[in-house]
Amino acid sequence: MFARLALATSFLCLSFSTVLPADIQIAPLKDDVSIISITGEFTDGDDTRFKNLAISADSAVVFFDSIGGLAEVGMEIGRTIAIKGFSTAVANNQMCASSCGLAWLAGRHRFITPTSKVGFHAVFTETSGQQDVSSAGNALVGSYLQQLNLNPNIIVYATDTSPTSMQWLTAADAKRIGLDIDLLDGDEPSKQPAPIPFGGETAKLEAPTEITVTPNPPSAPTWHLFEHTDLPGYDLPGMPLKLFTVEDCKMECDGNDRCRAFTFNEVHHVCFLKGMATEALQFSGAVSGYKGLETDITRIGHDYGPGLDFRTSKDVEVLGKPFAKFAGSSLAACQDQCVATSSCQAFNFYRNGTCVMLSARKPTRGNLLSVAGSRSN
Repeated sequence: MFARLALATSFLCLSFSTVLPADIQIAPLKDDVSIISITGEFTDGDDTRFKNLAISADSAVVFFDSIGGLAEVGMEIGRTIAIKGFSTAVANNQMCASSCGLAWLAGRHRFITPTSKVGFHAVFTETSGQQDVSSAGNALVGSYLQQLNLNPNIIVYATDTSPTSMQWLTAADAKRIGLDIDLLDGDEPSKQPAPIPFGGETAKLEAPTEITVTPNPPSAPTWHLFEHTDLPGYDLPGMPLKLFTVEDCKMECDGNDRCRAFTFNEVHHVCFLKGMATEALQFSGAVSGYKGLETDITRIGHDYGPGLDFRTSKDVEVLGKPFAKFAGSSLAACQDQCVATSSCQAFNFYRNGTCVMLSARKPTRGNLLSVAGSRSN
């Protein structure tokens, strides 16, 4: 079972025999802006329910009041927030802890007040009441935070505290670790709700129904095309699309206001529209496109172009006995070493820094902690 993030027992005064789904509500406002509220513990299926609601919103602020819950649910909610470009908020005297904090970090703008509580601690597994830090779970959290383009200081901050404790975020902490937040004035009962600067207008963080947000006007996109390349992750719902050309795929992305990137598989003629992209992997037989700055995309390893039929994919593992194994490697070094070694037909790179090389490229299986690459001929 996947590792779980939740407030440790010392932080909970109540126990429940059954964990209810989080309460997720959406309230459309003027100017195509919505308020989405998430209240309660994150459980199985909450990420899907959130995604189904979020699809209908062009612009939104997501308000959290949650003690946490399942780590993968929090990260999936965060990925949807990042893809949609939503902002996140924790209102006065409300809490967003553990996996909720991971989702809050995905906001384009992150709003809190001095009385908001946003907390983090390490991912843990629980066996017979004993909580143990999950190395695999924290590796996945680190990968997720990297995908959000958060710096290493933030990643350490979010995963370093023991499961029996809680690291509550302060404005001083945010400044020290390089985390951009919008800290609003706290409200006394006699005062008006604090204004939120957003898009040239203001919003109020006290009552969601009072928020007014003006979306930023779209700018003309600049396309960059990458041959022999996959942009992994961040697929929009309903992918892939069966299309015939790269240009068809690009046109579909241009016609979808949530699409910022695509990958087109020329072998199978399928198109993956993406809400964002951060990395480029060597993938012969694929063409990818990205709207924005070319420097937004980090190339992993050397770009071998058409001269090499080689494919690198995330969340995959090649099975078999390795003929070589290295510790303290990187994905780029592992891939490039395999390409340079004639006897290497495939490699696995694990997120603990281990690189293994294999003389066979099949069979394969899914593995969230592995990236695999293989020759295709």
